[in-house]
Formats: sequence, C-alpha cells, structure tokens
Amino acid sequence: MADFANGWLYEAGIGENRALRLHDDILTQIRVERVDGRARAGAVVEAKFTRQWVAGKSGIVTLPDGQEALLQPLPKGLTEGSSVRVEIVRAAMTERGGQAKRAKARPADLDSRLGDGPDLLAELTATGFPVKQVHAHESDLFAQHGWHEAIEQAETGRIDFEGGSLLIALTPAMTVIDVDGPLAPFELAKRAAREMAKALVRHDIGGNIGVDFPTLQAKTERAAVTTIFDEHMMANCERTAINGFGFMQIVSRKLRPSVLEIMQTNRATNAALKLLRQAERDRGTGALRLAAHPAVANKLKPSLLEQLAKRTGRTVSVEPQGVTAIDGGSIG
Repeated sequence: MADFANGWLYEAGIGENRALRLHDDILTQIRVERVDGRARAGAVVEAKFTRQWVAGKSGIVTLPDGQEALLQPLPKGLTEGSSVRVEIVRAAMTERGGQAKRAKARPADLDSRLGDGPDLLAELTATGFPVKQVHAHESDLFAQHGWHEAIEQAETGRIDFEGGSLLIALTPAMTVIDVDGPLAPFELAKRAAREMAKALVRHDIGGNIGVDFPTLQAKTERAAVTTIFDEHMMANCERTAINGFGFMQIVSRKLRPSVLEIMQTNRATNAALKLLRQAERDRGTGALRLAAHPAVANKLKPSLLEQLAKRTGRTVSVEPQGVTAIDGGSIG
C-alpha cells in the first residue's frame, strides 16, 4: 500500500471497531473497541453514591447506565444516595473466565463538562498520526498487514520470535510474561527484551506487568538486557532492574483493557464478531445465511444482524449447528 505506509487504518465494524498502526508499512500496534455501551475512560458523568468500599477512602457509585464504578478518593461528607460528578479513569473490564471488574473513577470538578469520553476514532486522531478509514467493499488492508496474526497472538497469549517465545498470562493482579526458548540465557534474554517491548505497544498492554527472564548471574548482562528493552519501548512506562532471579516489573498507566484482555474474555463473542466481519465483506448476492456453533449464534443479537442487513442490503438468517466448531462459522 504505497500511498499509506505510516499512520492508522481504522475500520468501523459491526459491534467492534478496529485500528492498526503502520510504520514504514509494518504493523506496530493494534486496537480493538467493543461497542458495548460501557463508560469510556475520560467520560464525565453524574453518578449516585451507593456505598463505601474502604471507609473514608473509596466507595461504589452507580453510573447513569446502571453500571457500578469504584470511586477513589472519596470526597468528604458524601452520603449514601447523593449525587456526585465523576470522571472515568479506567474503563470496566471482564477478566478471563467472566469475572467483571468495575470501572475506576475519581471525583470531577462541578464545572467539568459532562461527556462520554473519546471513542477509538477520537483517540487515534489525538495521536497526531494520519488516520485512514477503510470500508468493507474495499480490499482487506487489515489482513494484508498482519491483522489476523496479531489477533491470534492476543487470543493465545503466545508470541514467537527467532529462537524463543513470549508466553503471556493474564492474572487479576498483573500481566505476566514468561520468556522461553532453547538459546543461551543471555542471547535469549536480549532477543526477548526487544520483542517484548514491541509486543507491549502492539497489543496495548498497560498496568502492572511482570517479566520472567532467564536467570542471568552477571549484572552487566542484566543491564544490557534492560538497555535493549528501553531502546525499543515506545510507550511511557517505569520499570525495575532485572533482579538475580531474572524478574523485572513494568508499570504504565492503564486506561482500558489490553487487546489480550479483550480477545481472551469470550471465544464465542470473538467468533461472532469475526463472522459478522466476514459476512459484511462477502461479495455474493441474495440472502446471507450464517451457520455457527450455538454459543456463537447466541451472540449474534438481532441488533447486530439488523446492522449487517442494512450495510449489505441483504436479508440475514442464523443457523445454529452443534457440529460446527466455535471458530468454524461459515457464510452461505
């Protein structure tokens, strides 16, 4: 794609918006925004104080849409049932296994302007990089630039590189990255540091991150590995040194779920949105029939199917098939 080698590709999908950043025609970052009605980071809303969480320090507020958020710090004199203006500082999340994690909020000034907070397109525009919106009737530029490979990395938590792998595990406390491979420890750690820095940016991984490098006895080797990480890390973060056991901790601001956290929450949802994307890009004519595993078919809500029908100008039906794998939906 000679006319657009640097900047963001943006696709407004059905139920999911997607973005892919290119640098010299190479994928460097992806973003996924699920259109689920949750309050976004940066939103300022009038909430209702529901109850204290940690006495005098934090509490639970109910947002206008009925969702709950953790408010910290807790304004003095706030009584149960009273109204409080808050700013969302981290969107709500659903952890692997379905465990919900409330959004985080902080008190907002009374003169703060009420608003929904920036959506994905607004965030991309604010980066200052060019943004090119792509459409379903065009060639699949996302696929051409490695989108599916990057999504597979997010779904599996495995990123292979020459001589080793990064194995990324999501826990309630932090994202943990294990470095694995047959190379000598120092060489493996150097290669992993480079790939890890790129992966953190590529998959929008923030918050608390723990990295288990191979054990390196020499301080000079550990320092060399962190230098490589710093040279390739393009996002703002703080890190510790690598200790004698090979462990390094990284901390960065977390505004939203990482792409891994989004893609590992529910396989059926992923498959349903993927099938909708394929159907929207289908070049056929006549009625669209989506054959899918029952769990996937259950995620194909009427509102999503109505959007598909409107965008394609075709009637749409869903056929649940128990013999179909979750990732094996088809279009007929």
